[in-house]
Amino acid sequence: MNAKLTLVALAVMSANASAANFAVPQDIEKDYACKRCVATEHANTVGVITEQRSHLDTQYGASADIKGANYSINAVEAGADNGHLRAAANLGDFALELAYVNRWNLDDNDIGTERQQLSAGAKYQTQLVTAFVKASSEDKQGQRIGSVVDPKPTNYLETIDHTTQVVNAGLQLHGDFWSLGVAAFNSDFTDNIGIDADNSAQQTSVKAGLNYGNTRLSVSAASGKMIQDEAIEQENSLVPISNFDGEVEILDYNARISSRFAGIKVAGFYSYSDRDNVSGSYQFFDAINTPIDTSKTRYGVDASYRLGGAKFSSGFEQNDRTRSDSDREETQESEVFARIDYRYDSLNSHIKFTSSERTGSDYRIDKDIFQKYYLADRDRLSTELGLGYSQNSYGANLKVSIATDKYSNSSALKESDEMSVNVDGFYRFNDQLVLNAYAGTQTIDSLELHNPTVSDEFTYFGFGLNQYRINEDMAIGTSYTFSFSGSDTSVDSTEMGDYYQYQHLAEIHMDYRINARFSTRFAYTYERHYDTNYANQSIDAINTIEDLDQNYTDHKIGAFFTIKL
Repeated sequence: MNAKLTLVALAVMSANASAANFAVPQDIEKDYACKRCVATEHANTVGVITEQRSHLDTQYGASADIKGANYSINAVEAGADNGHLRAAANLGDFALELAYVNRWNLDDNDIGTERQQLSAGAKYQTQLVTAFVKASSEDKQGQRIGSVVDPKPTNYLETIDHTTQVVNAGLQLHGDFWSLGVAAFNSDFTDNIGIDADNSAQQTSVKAGLNYGNTRLSVSAASGKMIQDEAIEQENSLVPISNFDGEVEILDYNARISSRFAGIKVAGFYSYSDRDNVSGSYQFFDAINTPIDTSKTRYGVDASYRLGGAKFSSGFEQNDRTRSDSDREETQESEVFARIDYRYDSLNSHIKFTSSERTGSDYRIDKDIFQKYYLADRDRLSTELGLGYSQNSYGANLKVSIATDKYSNSSALKESDEMSVNVDGFYRFNDQLVLNAYAGTQTIDSLELHNPTVSDEFTYFGFGLNQYRINEDMAIGTSYTFSFSGSDTSVDSTEMGDYYQYQHLAEIHMDYRINARFSTRFAYTYERHYDTNYANQSIDAINTIEDLDQNYTDHKIGAFFTIKL
């Protein structure tokens, strides 16, 4: 449950839309590094870091990895941007944990924000009983883009100062083949400067499980509410009410059963989710806001069978949704799939076929208004193919997906074809030099009513190269990573402009071991980031805010000091 979404937004929102994120991955050198090329090793260490960056302020942080028989301390650049500190202790049947996390990231409008979270938890566990409680408090501070319409359209920077407090607690009883548990959740969101309305959320749940032979059954139920009854103070006057007495009641049921017999595994599931909006109705300009209720029922069955290196699976799934006060209040979507996985030595592969259909109730719109594509009748066929090969010194993975959608004639969108290809791999030249690379592309071709064609293409690729040289007391290393992502849109073969961003990241470092316990590291990092952010395009009628992009060149110099305990 997310209590940070104000109920004003929830009450007037009739549909959710999501889009793929084609940005350069944040931890690209970690996400695409060769995991098996790094040997795991543990030794108690404590380190201190200081870094001077040209793009950000000077940072100081501490790192530690300490483990004892009954305790552990783990810190990664604690005190610096995106650092954390966690301490845990075991006292017989009790376990305690204390954590501090600091996150710096970009807000939705490319303005920097910082989150600082402090949490504490306790757990008691025996063969019969498990009980836990965890509390956290998070402060979020930074800036975002606001706007006003009167006297003329104007953008401005708005301060963010939020506090979110969350408490979780639960109790579980468990035996050799059964379990039963209850849990409670509470969240309070506060805007410390009175721009966003305060709100809260509560939820209680019960969960049970049963294992009998090769059969497993789990059921759960949850009930809660989201409440917003504070005054609304907004400078932009986009919400023409001063107080919104809002409440959404939440109800969820889930059940799943699986069993295995004669080498065949069969599973079935059922879930129901209901959002009852009992908020009031208010005058919004020339219309009256009507609270929206939603419910979703999902159920299905799947089966799988292994034969040698092959695994055969198939299944069926049904999704039924109801939306009050909507163009189409009910939709029913059904899907069937068949999949084959095959593994031979170092080669693994799979192929999956999916067919789905969406229908629903009658539309509540005029004949001259197009049906929304996410509510319209649709037939979909999709195919997915995956290949992977891996050895100690090299490996590669390929995934190809193709989907075709056909909509009813009354929809503004008639058909859509989508294809995506993703590939990644690594090659280890020797113990000191490793190359990893990745690339991908996605194309979406759509045919709309009156025959305009829209083509969208998204592309990304990158590679990294790591090399180091080690003698008895000194290690000198270099690494380089390049990443690129971009998109391009055209309508009836007319280019509508593109978006792209790229990043160069290079580092050179030197490790020097003073003696068996003390060591140091000096590092220099160069980072070049560029993106074509359309938020910087000037509009004559609107006062724009300059420098919303993240185009920068950064030089970072860091010094590290480590003690092995």
